[in-house]
Amino acid sequence: MKKTLLLVCSAMLCAALSAQSVSKVEPLSWWTDMNCPLTLMFYGNNLQDAKITIQKYESNKRVPTQGLVLKGQHNAESPNYLFADIEVNEAGDYLFTLQKGKKKTSVRYTINTRREGSRERTSFTTKDVIYLLMPDRFGDGDSVNNNLTSVREKTDKENIHGRYGGDIQGIINSLDYIKSLGATMIWPTPLLLDNEESWSYHGYACADYYHIDPRFGSNELYKQLVAEAHQKGLGMIMDIVTNHCGLAHWWMNDLPYNNWIHQYPEYTQTNNVFTAHYDINASQYDLNLHQTGWFDTHMPDMNLDNPDLLQYFKQWAIWWVEYADLDGLRVDTYPYNEKHPMSEWCKAVREEYPNINIVGECWTRPASNIAYWQ
Repeated sequence: MKKTLLLVCSAMLCAALSAQSVSKVEPLSWWTDMNCPLTLMFYGNNLQDAKITIQKYESNKRVPTQGLVLKGQHNAESPNYLFADIEVNEAGDYLFTLQKGKKKTSVRYTINTRREGSRERTSFTTKDVIYLLMPDRFGDGDSVNNNLTSVREKTDKENIHGRYGGDIQGIINSLDYIKSLGATMIWPTPLLLDNEESWSYHGYACADYYHIDPRFGSNELYKQLVAEAHQKGLGMIMDIVTNHCGLAHWWMNDLPYNNWIHQYPEYTQTNNVFTAHYDINASQYDLNLHQTGWFDTHMPDMNLDNPDLLQYFKQWAIWWVEYADLDGLRVDTYPYNEKHPMSEWCKAVREEYPNINIVGECWTRPASNIAYWQ
C-alpha cells in the first residue's frame, strides 16, 4: 500500500513538473506599423516543441484572426524557452495558446496602435545641454520604495557604495530645477532593475531588461517622467547596456543557449585593448578577450553573435523608445561588444527612428582612437 501511494505521488509530481506554463513573454507588448520584425520569447516550463495558436479578443470573445500571424517558431537549447516569429497586421488584445498533447497554457498579449509621428521623432544634437544624473544619488521623492522586500540590497547611506534612496519621483520633483540650469536633455544612468547584493546603485548590472528597478519606481512612472519632461521642453536619453547583464539576471538560472553569454572554465576578465579592433598588427587573442571577457565578476558578457540574443536586444531598445517616447540612447561600454552585430543593432534602431541619435561610451584616448567608432 505504501509503495503504491509512493508511486502515485511520484507520478503526480513528475506530471506537475513537466506541465507547461508561461511566466514571461518578451517584448512585453508591441505596435502596428513597426519596421523591426517581431520575435516573441516565451519563457516558462516545458515549452519546447509546443504548438502555438493565436486568437483575438473581440467583445470578450475569442475569435480566429489574421491580425497576428505565426510565421515560424523555434526552440532554444533549454526546454523552457520558445521563440515565435510574428507578423503584425492589426492592433488589439490577443491570446497565445501553447499546446503539447492535451496540455495547454495560454497568455494574453497586446498590440498597440503606434503613436502618430513616432518614426519621425527628433533627438539630441550638439545644440543641446545634457544634464547627467545618477538617480540613486539625486533625489529621494518616495521613501516608501527604499527598502523593498522584493530586492536584495536595501538603503544604506553609511556605505559609500550602498544605495541612498534616490528615485524617479525625485527626478520629477526636480524638473523645474534642471530646466532652470539651461539644460535641454536629461541623461539618467540606468534605471532598469539591478539586483546585485551590493554596488547596485549604479544600475549597470541589469537583472531585467523590461522593468524599471522598483526602488526607482515603475515602468509607468518612468513613462510619466518622460512625458512631464517633454511638457517642460526637456528631452530624455536612456542609458542602456548591451555588452553585459548582471549575475542576478533571471535568465542566469536557465540560459536559453549555452552561448547566450560568453563562458570560460574560470573567471576571465576583459582587457582594455581598444586598438585591437583596428590595428592590423594587433593579436586576435587581444581582440577576442576584449569582446568576450567579463567586465566584472558580477557582469556576464553577452554574446551578440547569437542571433536570438541580437534580435532580443534590437526589440528591447526599440520597445523602450516607443513605450516611453524617448529622445535618444546612450550605450555603455560600446567597444566591448562584438562590433559587427552592434552595427546591425544600430541599423535596426535607426531604421525604426531615422532621426534618433545613439552615443556609445568609448573610454579611451587619443581622439584618433575614438574617431574609429564615429
